[in-house]
Amino acid sequence: MPNKIYRSVETAILFTDAGGTALALSALANSAGRVSARQDRGVGSQSKLHEVKAVIQVNATVVVGAAIEIYLFQSDGTYADGTVGTADAAILTNKRRNGLFIGAVIADQTAATVDMVATFMDVPITSRYYSIGVWNASGVALKTGSATSRVIVTPVPDEIQ
Repeated sequence: MPNKIYRSVETAILFTDAGGTALALSALANSAGRVSARQDRGVGSQSKLHEVKAVIQVNATVVVGAAIEIYLFQSDGTYADGTVGTADAAILTNKRRNGLFIGAVIADQTAATVDMVATFMDVPITSRYYSIGVWNASGVALKTGSATSRVIVTPVPDEIQ
């Protein structure tokens, strides 16, 4: 009889202003970006596949269809995609070009301070270290406040039954 392959959900990593890996998204201006502090996955076997969920709130009325872009920057500990550093910091426009574009949260309503959520499946993370980048192209600033916008990365390795 053939084996079944299931998805095993492991411990999620939260990237936000407070209560997780540092990613300062409070009041992030339009046409600006941030890259998170570097996350260390540790040594040994690690899941390659991840679910990435972005929860974004804007500070003012937004146009439906506006985008907030989510990026992955990997590192072997010496060389980092986009030559981003190890700490939460502003990201320059062109630095995001060498990150892996995960996807975009697209404004699906116009109201401010409402969660807009997008989930991206099967995101490959193959290096020991990684950072999450967010580029705000929504036309308005993100909501001011601790942990109002966040990115959640969950390892989801295959499990053979």
